[in-house]
Amino acid sequence: MYYKARDKARSNGRQYHLAAILRRNGKVVKIGENTSKTHPRFTRTYADGNISSHMHAEMNVLRFSKPGDELEVMRFNKSGDYVMAKPCTWCMSHILKSGIKRVKYTNEEGDWICLNL
Repeated sequence: MYYKARDKARSNGRQYHLAAILRRNGKVVKIGENTSKTHPRFTRTYADGNISSHMHAEMNVLRFSKPGDELEVMRFNKSGDYVMAKPCTWCMSHILKSGIKRVKYTNEEGDWICLNL
């Protein structure tokens, strides 16, 4: 499953190559990547009045989440190596609102860091 997520993230055409895997009872529900699309649930208006026109990988899969689900986030550079994938503040606020019970993300060495929420 991680290879599929990595390939999806690396082929997204974006500057950042992130993938998020949403799991429910251990089974994959959705794999998402950063995208140019947005969703009304995740509209983001910046201090200068601009509205974002992209969706982070975490938000991409949170559209399908239910309380108690788990989320795994990974980020890759162009050569396919892991880089830090800790969810940003914006994503964490939506993760907490969604009722996700555990978030795992990769660090620079490809090790998993686990946050129990």
